Amino acid sequence: MPKHDIEYLAQDWKAFLAKIPAYPHHRYAEKGIVYTAGGVSHVTCLWVSINELRNLGCLLPIEVWHLGNEISIDVMEFFEGLDVRFRDFQDLGPIDRTGVFLKPLAILHSSFREVLYIDSDNVCLRDPTYLFDIPEYNRLGTVFWPDYWITDPHNPIWKIIDSSAFDTPEQESGQLLVNKEMCWKELNLCLHFNMLEKYYYKLLYGDKDTFRFAWFALKTSFYMIPTLPGTCGTIKEDAFYGNTMLQHDENESVLFLHRNLLKWDITRPYEKSWQIMKRFEKDAVVKEALLKKLNGKPMIDLDGDTQYENASTEITLLEEKCLNYLRTWRNSVAYFSFYEHMHFVNQRYTYSKSFSLEI
Repeated sequence: MPKHDIEYLAQDWKAFLAKIPAYPHHRYAEKGIVYTAGGVSHVTCLWVSINELRNLGCLLPIEVWHLGNEISIDVMEFFEGLDVRFRDFQDLGPIDRTGVFLKPLAILHSSFREVLYIDSDNVCLRDPTYLFDIPEYNRLGTVFWPDYWITDPHNPIWKIIDSSAFDTPEQESGQLLVNKEMCWKELNLCLHFNMLEKYYYKLLYGDKDTFRFAWFALKTSFYMIPTLPGTCGTIKEDAFYGNTMLQHDENESVLFLHRNLLKWDITRPYEKSWQIMKRFEKDAVVKEALLKKLNGKPMIDLDGDTQYENASTEITLLEEKCLNYLRTWRNSVAYFSFYEHMHFVNQRYTYSKSFSLEI
C-alpha cells in the first residue's frame, strides 16, 4: 500500500472518531443474541442454530437481522415458536450493499445493550448465557475468540492504527460478546472500517479482524479466549478433513461448533461429518493451519504439535439433533415456498441489473 494511502486512512479514522455521537442510553437495554441471515443457505443454518439454542434452555431474546426480502413472511411465521424477532436493515434507511459489513451494523442497531453475536452456521454445545458472567467480560466489556492465524507484521494495517501487537492471534468473528455501552466508540469505528471495504478488505479477510483492529486503534483492552480453535471433521482416504471450527470457553471446554466449511444446506439427510476432533496441544510450539479440498469443497487441517481424538458423545448427539432439525425444515411447506421466493428474488435482481445496463 502506498505511503500516502496509509497516511490518509490513519487520518480518516481519527477524524471519524471525533464525530461519533455519545452512547444513547435510552435506545438499548438488557442482554440478547444477534444473528444476521438471508437466503436459503443462511436461513437453513439459522433454523438449526436457533432450534438447538432453545432446546438447550436458552431464554435470551434473539434478533435476526436481514436485508429486505432475503427472508420471506413464510419463514418468519415458521420461526414463531422459537421466540425470534426479525428486523430489516432497510428500516434503518437505504442500504446499497450486502455482505459481512452488516454484522457490526446489526450489533450496533440491535435493541440490546449487551450482545452475544453468533453466525447463523454456528451451533452451541451448551446454553451460552453464562458467558455474560465471565469476570474478564464484566471488567472489559468484550470477549473475542481467536482464529488459526497471525497477521503479518508487515501488513500496513499496523501502521494505520499505530499498533505493534504483532504476536496476538487473529480474531474469528463467528461469535463475539460485547457490551455496547462500554465499547461504543470501538463498535462505531469497526463499522467505519467495514464501510471502507475497498481499502480494509485488501488488508484483512472481510469483517473478522476489523473488530480487533478497532479496539487496537483506540488502545482498548479486550479478553481473547486463550484456547486456540480446533477443528472437527472426518477421515477420508487416510487424510483428515476438518469442516467445522471448534471454539472454546474460558475454561477450555468446546462451546461453539462453527460449521463454516460444510453448511447445513448442502448436508445430506443422514450425513455424519463430526467424527474426529483435531486440536493443537496445550503448549504447542509448531502450529500451522492448512486449507485443502475434498471433492471440490474447502476443508481445513492442522499441522504441527496436534492431537486427534474421537468426537465426544456430546458432539455426536448434537449432530443427530441438528440433522433432525434439518429434516424438519426440509419437510416443511415453508422450506419449499422459501426456495420459490428466493428464486424469484434472485432472478428479478439479475434481470433488473442486466436491464439497467442495456439502458
